[in-house]
Amino acid sequence: MDEESARGATGSVQYFLELYRYAYMTGDTTELAAMSEDGCVFCNSVVDRVNQLHKDGGWAQKWDQTVTNVRYYDKLEGYDYSRIEATIDYGEMTSYSGGTWKATTVPPTEGQKIRFAIRYTNGRWMIREGEVLS
Repeated sequence: MDEESARGATGSVQYFLELYRYAYMTGDTTELAAMSEDGCVFCNSVVDRVNQLHKDGGWAQKWDQTVTNVRYYDKLEGYDYSRIEATIDYGEMTSYSGGTWKATTVPPTEGQKIRFAIRYTNGRWMIREGEVLS
């Protein structure tokens, strides 16, 4: 993941997506935030939503997550980041809000397209921005 290559970049995005799930399950956003650039709106939104869920003792159950069709695009001239697109299939997601322990269940999602802007800096890949495409 730390190598400056297409393989390192795609591996880093796949790891970020594992951290996303881990953060919702545990409330621990440390590693997710460490992979995120300060100005990443998508990343900051995830951290905020995780903190909101967990602040009163809520959590999410582990869900199935399959990442496929991961594609790396080289930096375009004049830009300092690369683009990665992927497709994710999610299993049913159940979360419990703190205090009431009310369960919220989201049905499985297939074919969720995502895009990341990713930059290699200081010997590792950082998420500059993320976007849900469909």
